[in-house]
Amino acid sequence: SSSSSSSSSLSIVQPRRYFFTTSDNTQSSNNKNNNNTNNNMNNNEEQTPRSVITQYLSNLSPREEANLEDRILDSFHNVLDPILNKDIHTLGWVTSVAFPSSSSSSSSSSSRTSGGSNTSTSTDEEPPSSDVVLTLRLPTLLHPSIATLKEGILHTVRREVSLAAREKAGLDLNNDDEDAYGDDDVVTVHLSVRAKTPIPFVRNVEEEDDVLEGLGPGLANVGHFLAVYSCKGGVGKSTIAANLAYELARMGGRIGIVDVDVYGPSLPVLIKPDDPAVRRSPLGVGMVKPIEHEGVKMLSLGFVSPTSGVPGSGDMGGAAVMRGPMAGKVVTQLLKGTDWGKLDVLVLDMPPGTGDVQLTLCQDLQLSGAVSVTTPSKLAITDAQKGIEMFTAMGVPTLAVVENMAFFECEGGGKHYPFGNASKASAEYLKEELGLKTSNIFQFPISSHTNDANEIGSPLCLSRPEEAADELSTFGRLSAVVASELLLLQYGRSDEGGNEGMHNLTVALGDATFNVADLQLAVENDEDIFAVRLFCDSGALEVRVEGKKLRHWHPQLGEEMEREENDDGGGDVFVETTSGSGGGCGSGHDHSHSHSHSHAPSLKDFTSKKEGLFPCKIEKKGRYGYSVEWADGATIIYSMFSLAKAAGGIPIQSANSK
Repeated sequence: SSSSSSSSSLSIVQPRRYFFTTSDNTQSSNNKNNNNTNNNMNNNEEQTPRSVITQYLSNLSPREEANLEDRILDSFHNVLDPILNKDIHTLGWVTSVAFPSSSSSSSSSSSRTSGGSNTSTSTDEEPPSSDVVLTLRLPTLLHPSIATLKEGILHTVRREVSLAAREKAGLDLNNDDEDAYGDDDVVTVHLSVRAKTPIPFVRNVEEEDDVLEGLGPGLANVGHFLAVYSCKGGVGKSTIAANLAYELARMGGRIGIVDVDVYGPSLPVLIKPDDPAVRRSPLGVGMVKPIEHEGVKMLSLGFVSPTSGVPGSGDMGGAAVMRGPMAGKVVTQLLKGTDWGKLDVLVLDMPPGTGDVQLTLCQDLQLSGAVSVTTPSKLAITDAQKGIEMFTAMGVPTLAVVENMAFFECEGGGKHYPFGNASKASAEYLKEELGLKTSNIFQFPISSHTNDANEIGSPLCLSRPEEAADELSTFGRLSAVVASELLLLQYGRSDEGGNEGMHNLTVALGDATFNVADLQLAVENDEDIFAVRLFCDSGALEVRVEGKKLRHWHPQLGEEMEREENDDGGGDVFVETTSGSGGGCGSGHDHSHSHSHSHAPSLKDFTSKKEGLFPCKIEKKGRYGYSVEWADGATIIYSMFSLAKAAGGIPIQSANSK
């Protein structure tokens, strides 16, 4: 029957136990016998649910159609997004409702549409002949609970249409046929799900114009920047990043990945594109298009022509020997010189440790979140903690932690933990000490399947071998958590809370609470001091900080560093630092430096043999903090968080963090 063919286009809700079919002759007969409400009540036994719906929708007046549309839209107050815990009416995601079988719709298009025309993706084909046609416009199709959301919408629409039809026909709304009227063969609904054009995520609306201007045309339609980082090399960070990108794409997201590890690009080894050529883009002078392979856009210094003149470029390029400033320029070119198009998420495969590359990214981009990759060893977890604290100080929440190579399974079926009890204790430590949810901590095995996928240049989440079901399941859960966290960041968290960004970092000083993001720094060279200005709703406060204290202050974590005495006991040791890229997390100089894992960072990492700190120059570095160029030649970039603590601010721990 026609009703059966219509319902076959909906593969969203399984048919219920009631199934009605009605011939055209029967419907015509019913229409003739039901000319008024009294006749409807006298002929209840001759009607079927489908005939009631057909008669109602086909005879809708323009006013009745508008009322029905309002009724349906208003009913969406009761349909909650399972992740955001907000109703879709408030979110404004259903943008149009139409009734194709209505006589008024046949003569004119009366469905109201909102939300503009910024639609780029649809999961459905052209709507078939249906009773109701809806358009659901989501910010992204990278939504782990789209199926649940669609089911709730369909059930609500069927219910409201059937209730309205039965009210018009004068039928008893509480009879035993109530379930039958909700059957998908009785009220046929076509739901078109589309994704809006991505807009870069900005935590502070007041900064939106500045952020968009700073990104340039190549990144103007990238929704989220997600950093995948580690504080040590060799923990499988790039493997996790590549597989995460493909798993997010499999979920429906528009995904890109950029290899910003310019000192040792690994993306060309992990992924072998069919067409690895980097081509020019008409978007701007000197801009290029990213390589696209199996639905994921990508770029790496390893894909760039070796004739480009950039050290380390090309798939056979040698070691990239470049100073920090040049590395920062290369990263900026990879990001802003590329026409990325419309992306829900751009995954950033970061170099290990901290240094110029990381600082460049924090200055140029507003990172939505980060994924930390480590191993369960005590040493690695210590570094991971520093990394999480560092990103938190920069206003970047760590959305998930991956403990790679945590265990392996032998041929006998036993599970072995090469790091011993650390594998079990690390998750509890991360939860208790850093406020991470257990559900956001993932353990991956030492896997030959993952290694084999890397060897052939096809990530595990792309090749998807059956024997790697466990690994793929864990990647699926990791991707679902990341997607959920990004959605929560964009639309606000429920009461469960979670990690927060720079805009939500606050400190207490005296009786007032101050927002770290609003901090201002000034220097008074005549008196060798800095003025830190903090702002709150009731006013402002200026705190004077001695230059020597700030020089001895950790630029990211906001804690006093250890001082080392000269052999003769005469004061601090000032050791000239050297540039590099492999420093451990927690260093904050314009170069990267490693530090002891058994005590706080050493003062020698941030000082020089030259004497005299003033006069100095300061420069604001975007949303991250301030750069201080001391008179002895050293340049240190301090985070807003660190400066607030130097002024005496006491961090206010969110009630949701633990």
